Amino acid sequence: MELSEEETKYAKQLSLLTSKPILVVLNVDDGDLAKATELEIGYAEKLGLNKDAVIAISAKVESELSELSDDDQKAYLKELGVESSGLERLIKKAFATLGLITFLTAGEKEVRAWTIRLGATSLMASGEIHTDFMKNFIKADVVNYEDFIKFGWKKSREEGKVRSEGKEYLVKDGEVVEFKTGQ
Repeated sequence: MELSEEETKYAKQLSLLTSKPILVVLNVDDGDLAKATELEIGYAEKLGLNKDAVIAISAKVESELSELSDDDQKAYLKELGVESSGLERLIKKAFATLGLITFLTAGEKEVRAWTIRLGATSLMASGEIHTDFMKNFIKADVVNYEDFIKFGWKKSREEGKVRSEGKEYLVKDGEVVEFKTGQ
């Protein structure tokens, strides 16, 4: 049902459960994981939802994966015919459903992930770290994740992989950002 702009304004104040994003999680047998996409599409059609609102995972497999090393997890997933764990896929779908992305900050001793709304500017992202960052924002140095992992900050700068962005820059999912602030 489509609402007018005024109706939408009033509906938001009511916090209606029916206006919340929906994500349906199917707990399937491990033998059904290879056809998860087919199951998701089928259930989405039955429920009248977008196919992105349904995800099939196996709680049994997720429990087993939690007890394995990283290498053994990869081998087990390959054996099942899936590329990534259900938990990883669930997190990605939940973020997409809620319109969220993650950016990273990285210093000498710490790397941290921050969650922001899709479409947030670098100014808004800086405020997630500290409100003073927003007040004293100068610029954001940005590098994509792959380049950061390959080169680190110093070499990324030398290789020309770091971009300086202003307040209105739209932060992208997975970027590594260093905020420059004044006093």
